[in-house]
Amino acid sequence: MTKNPIVKLSELLLTLNPFEFATLAYILGVVLSEGLNSNQLQSLGNFYNLLGEVMQTIGAQAQNLNGQTNTPNIDDAVEVLKTKVNHIEDIIQKFKTL
Repeated sequence: MTKNPIVKLSELLLTLNPFEFATLAYILGVVLSEGLNSNQLQSLGNFYNLLGEVMQTIGAQAQNLNGQTNTPNIDDAVEVLKTKVNHIEDIIQKFKTL
């Protein structure tokens, strides 16, 4: 099944390291702004912001729904935290003896 080219572009973007990702965004912003007046820039800028906000909203809701189905038992979470605190206390005691 052939994927939508936008999906392929999104997948490609997600393979970039953080510096490449930010640099590409900067370059695209400058290139896409060339030749536009301030009203056009504001209009397109708002459009791209809205696009990003919609994607973030979809992602947040998907994460929310996923979190609801995989909610860990609070007692188990407390026990894990107690174990970690005990481990940290042991490490602190070892440093005190140095």
